[in-house]
Amino acid sequence: MTALLIFAAFALPAAWYFWRDHKLNTPSMQWPALKSILGLTYEANPPRLGGAWNGRKVAIETVEGGVTVTAWLNAETSLRVECGPKDVVTQRAGMLVPDALTPAVTAFRDKLLARCSDKNAGPLVFDATMQSRLADLPAVDFVGEQFRVVWRVPVVRDPNDTEALLGALCAIADGLESFPKSGAMPNAQTKRS
Repeated sequence: MTALLIFAAFALPAAWYFWRDHKLNTPSMQWPALKSILGLTYEANPPRLGGAWNGRKVAIETVEGGVTVTAWLNAETSLRVECGPKDVVTQRAGMLVPDALTPAVTAFRDKLLARCSDKNAGPLVFDATMQSRLADLPAVDFVGEQFRVVWRVPVVRDPNDTEALLGALCAIADGLESFPKSGAMPNAQTKRS
């Protein structure tokens, strides 16, 4: 009987821990709770959150190896921006990073590398406030071009982290909209997909 009680004393907390971990790391179990907090719509198969967040169309979707968070632009941008860990951005760019942004914030400089196709627009899209916001986030890896900004993260589960990510993502989208592609329609909603 004592052995059974000792086994139960260890097995129950371990089972609870593994169940909680499974629930937090499985989008189909976590995201239905996030939908009401973020004001988005949840679709079950495959797990996906979508809708308007602070007036901008966004989507949170599972992909192999993580999650993508996408914000669509209202008009096509002439810029291509990229930001992420230094090694990841450098690897995608090749041996040289010709369009790297010169960071103004030390925490950003130590952790991240940003690129912008227009050297003069880079400091406007990635101003000091944006650099501080990005440096404070746990995972930064996004590319913005044409009609959208796509951010790749390992997992989406905490409402506060997700709101901070969506806020930064929409701010980047706002910055990109300041540089429309010449001849772009003022409202490119029909091009969103």
